[in-house]
Amino acid sequence: MVHMRSLLDRFIQAVCCGLFIVMVVAASWQVISRYALNSPSTISEAFLRFSLVWLSMIAIAYVAGRREHVSLTLLTDRLSGIWKATLDMSIEILFIAFAGLVMIYGGAQAASNTMSQIYPMLEIPKGFLYLSLPASGSIIVTYCLMNCLDLFHACHLSRSQ
Repeated sequence: MVHMRSLLDRFIQAVCCGLFIVMVVAASWQVISRYALNSPSTISEAFLRFSLVWLSMIAIAYVAGRREHVSLTLLTDRLSGIWKATLDMSIEILFIAFAGLVMIYGGAQAASNTMSQIYPMLEIPKGFLYLSLPASGSIIVTYCLMNCLDLFHACHLSRSQ
C-alpha cells in the first residue's frame, strides 16, 4: 500500500508541477505579448483560466487524500483508541460519499451536459473543464480507500498488542 501511495503521490506531484510550469510560461507569454508586442494573446488568458481549475482540483484531491486539509480537530484531539479510529474512519467514508456522489457522479453529469458547448477562445468543449471534477473525485476516493485500509490496519495492530 505504501508503494502504491508513493506512486500516486509522485504522479500527482509531477502533473501539478508540470501544469504549473506550463501556466507560468503561458502567463509570461501573456505579459510579453501584451506589453512588448502590443498584441494581447486571448488564448493564453483562456488557457490559464482552464488550467487553474484543473490544477486547483487536482491539488485539492491530493491534499484531501493525504489528510492535510484544514479540519476542526477539537473532537478528534480529545479521543483516543477505538473512538478516534471510528471517527477517523467515518470521516473517510463521508469523504468517499461526497467525492462519489457530488464530484464523480455530478461532475460526470455536468461534463456530459456541456460537451456540446464550445469554450470560445480555446475552441474545445466546455465539458473538458468539468471533467476536472470526476478526475479529482476519483483521486480522493482512491486516497480515502487507502486511508481506510491504513486506519483499519493500525486499529487491528493496536488491538493485538
